[in-house]
Amino acid sequence: MSDLGGCANCSKILLIIFNLIFFLIGAAFLGVGIWVVTDFYKPDILSIMDNPVITNGAYVLIAVGAFIFILAGLGCCGGCCENKCMLVLYFVILLVVFLIQLVAFGVVLAFQDKVESVLQDEMEQSMEKYQGEDATDSYSLAWNAAQAYLRCCGINNYTEWKSSLWYDNQQPQQIGGLSITLDYPATCCYIEDPSAIIGGEIPEPANITACIGYGVDVPNQYMYDGGCYTSLKTYLIDNILYIGAVGLGIAFIEIMGMVFACCVYRGVKKNEEIV
Repeated sequence: MSDLGGCANCSKILLIIFNLIFFLIGAAFLGVGIWVVTDFYKPDILSIMDNPVITNGAYVLIAVGAFIFILAGLGCCGGCCENKCMLVLYFVILLVVFLIQLVAFGVVLAFQDKVESVLQDEMEQSMEKYQGEDATDSYSLAWNAAQAYLRCCGINNYTEWKSSLWYDNQQPQQIGGLSITLDYPATCCYIEDPSAIIGGEIPEPANITACIGYGVDVPNQYMYDGGCYTSLKTYLIDNILYIGAVGLGIAFIEIMGMVFACCVYRGVKKNEEIV
């Protein structure tokens, strides 16, 4: 291993530091993805969007984390060993990933007007697969969690449940000593602490009889009458801002990684020419 000049040696150190940070980011993605996959109870709100890419986001996280993990190792090894082949391979892979990110960002901007209609369509598809409050399939868990956590009911309002397959197929329930056919799931009823569903259970409604309209008019204060479409859109936008911030941070590390890899490569090549 040759002694690099001042600029190249500084770039080598920074390349290793940046890739150690990259390594930790990859480990975090892996950890979160594996935790979500192995967690027994997962009230996955995003499952109400009947989209396999989104609903399998945990596996995407694992794949991205593993890729970053390997790429960071390649960058560290290339810098430590001053290996030109590793540095070139590292630079090319980073460049390709960076260009893919730019294209993906451009596609999102170009089709952002269609996102709302796609969201509406996917929610309609998943709503038809809802089976009830006690069902354990992913769509039912997602709708129950979404309505309780986001404090909403149906897609645009609570009346839509009466035109769903769930309404046609449901069995009468015993509530307050009465046999009642619900117009909307009990998860549309007001609960004191919606964040409690994260622990694995949906709390009992504050007043189930008033919620279903027994003796009082609906809508009322004991139920959610607003639709989940607007609430979910807000929920997604809030989380996309965090994802975007992480993406910008990763893009910065990628650019710096390419710059430092070029500097180290030039320093190694210069030393070889001198020798």
